[in-house]
Amino acid sequence: MASKDQGEDIAFFLYLVPIVASIVYGIYAWDTTARTKTMPYLAYVIVAKSPYLFLLSLLAVCLAIIFEVRSVNLPERERIVKDNSYRLQWLAIIVLVISFAAALSVADYNIGNGVSVFFDGRYPLIYAFFLVGISLLLSPKQVLGNAKLSSLPDVLGLVLLVAGPVIFYGGLKIGLPFVASVLAGVVFAVIGLFLLLGSSKLFGKKIPAKPETVQKSA
Repeated sequence: MASKDQGEDIAFFLYLVPIVASIVYGIYAWDTTARTKTMPYLAYVIVAKSPYLFLLSLLAVCLAIIFEVRSVNLPERERIVKDNSYRLQWLAIIVLVISFAAALSVADYNIGNGVSVFFDGRYPLIYAFFLVGISLLLSPKQVLGNAKLSSLPDVLGLVLLVAGPVIFYGGLKIGLPFVASVLAGVVFAVIGLFLLLGSSKLFGKKIPAKPETVQKSA
């Protein structure tokens, strides 16, 4: 069994694999398809719809969790699993941001066209859903909580944020008008972002403790 430090180092590099592999593959596809100032559509689709990149990314995060959990003693494993669940949620957000930035490049930084290109590449959305789903399976208390369900805003915010783009795409697929699909997706995403920003856990905010009353001696 690897030591704790080794497990953390291996997990760190494995968590970087989805991001680094996507960027490297994207640069390669960009260079081989067309050497333009902005990423060509074909290069984006090659990366965003690659099943091999999708499977490699999933395998990397699963191995990261396994290595780190197995590198610590049993009493510490619950904390490590919980920490990894939050890392998966952050990774889901990072993947969506990078994917959308690449889509904007394809669309020559036109936001409307960038959104359309972003939804043409389905795997980043599916991958983000997988990450959120795995994180909830790792730490079901985020949904079930203890008695107060104190983590529910975090989970609900993440799910709504990731669901926004999917709802937009689904609306178009079932024949809803473009404006209605956009509004539905934006509403879900904004509500999710609002819940995340107001969260006291995901972003590390601490609720200030109530000042203790000091009893003066008579």
